[in-house]
Amino acid sequence: MKDLIKSGAVLYLIPVALTIVCLVGEVLCIYKAIKCNWEPVGKAEIIYTGAAVTGLGAIVGYFDIEDK
Repeated sequence: MKDLIKSGAVLYLIPVALTIVCLVGEVLCIYKAIKCNWEPVGKAEIIYTGAAVTGLGAIVGYFDIEDK
């Protein structure tokens, strides 16, 4: 473990892991926006679509918003 810290591998892996987590969240957000019941348009559709367009889907994708 100390060799990893000394070599800087941990400092390289932290941004890579964070990027992967954000991309997975964005994909989840887009998937949930597509799977929403779009008749009538409700809160979940607006939040998922807006988050996917603005990049906030990296966080919102992990939330479960009730679709009525």
